[in-house]
Amino acid sequence: MKLPISLRSQKKPKLLLVRRVVGDSMSPTLAAGQVVIALPWLRSRVGDIVIARAQGREVIKRLVAIEGEYATLHGDNPDASTDSRHYGFVSRSDIIGRVLGR
Repeated sequence: MKLPISLRSQKKPKLLLVRRVVGDSMSPTLAAGQVVIALPWLRSRVGDIVIARAQGREVIKRLVAIEGEYATLHGDNPDASTDSRHYGFVSRSDIIGRVLGR
């Protein structure tokens, strides 16, 4: 049985995200090259490490504040991190997953 085109082209929800840490912005918590798993359906809270979209790319940062519909993200290693101190708030809808562990 062939599915109608409209059903075939719909994106399936992702159950988990697998990403590799790039750079030292999350050191010592996460090391460059380390693989992390994130769950997009888990609610993110202040203190969690998240994967988010910022400035047209995905970043792995710590969620340090939520104000209404906006979130502040920081790297654990401020000297090596480009984060909300540089690009400002991100929309909470740009947080795409909460990293497991750590």
